[in-house]
Amino acid sequence: MDLTTDSLLLTLALNHRLRSTLAPDEVTSAFLDDDRDVPLIVSDEVFGSSVPTGLLLFAAVAAAAGITHARLALHHPSLPHTTPPVDRTARTQVGRHSAPVVLHRGDEQAAIALIGAEANVEILACQPTVFRPVTVGSAPEALRRLRLLVMEGLNLIETIEVPEEWRQGPWRDWQEELSTMHPISRLIPTEADSRAIYAALDIHHRMASVLAPATVAPPQFGALLSQLHPAAADYIMAVATMKG
Repeated sequence: MDLTTDSLLLTLALNHRLRSTLAPDEVTSAFLDDDRDVPLIVSDEVFGSSVPTGLLLFAAVAAAAGITHARLALHHPSLPHTTPPVDRTARTQVGRHSAPVVLHRGDEQAAIALIGAEANVEILACQPTVFRPVTVGSAPEALRRLRLLVMEGLNLIETIEVPEEWRQGPWRDWQEELSTMHPISRLIPTEADSRAIYAALDIHHRMASVLAPATVAPPQFGALLSQLHPAAADYIMAVATMKG
């Protein structure tokens, strides 16, 4: 989950600087206040920035090259989020990353950023292709749907037999985090939309090994999981694409 969280925060940080919605020192402070390393670009085969280079300087270089925004892509066989084609030498690296960050010039996908250990970021080239966006509603809409599905899941585990690993899952913790305030990085655009992100990230993390949720028995529970994972991903994506 932490690598996905790092990718989400990298996406938000880049978007804040590309859109000038947070001052540079506020962006770096958000990482430090969360006891996280500020991302450092350690390789760049697209924009020619001198590496290693800091996040703020890289964002300025990217903006000068026409980059308008960053997009988070959550990799999982049951989710429709995609990344642009890359050279054969980079396919495994991109394909195995849980949450690549795609840099855009408007609708055109221009580069991929992969964050790894110690917040080191690699900028990889990709084919310049037009992105066909996955439909993502507003964060409040996605949050309402996710909250309802978690409540439905709670009801199911209390009324029917489900696999033990799911019966012992943190359903009540998810319900609480979806309904109450929770401290989170200042990079999240609004307080109201920051409260549930950890629950959504945890649901996505726990679903990572479930390649075909609808096949989980019993059928009612498999159907619930097949809706729960996309709902969590939609909420994460909605937060990642907020503009202020």
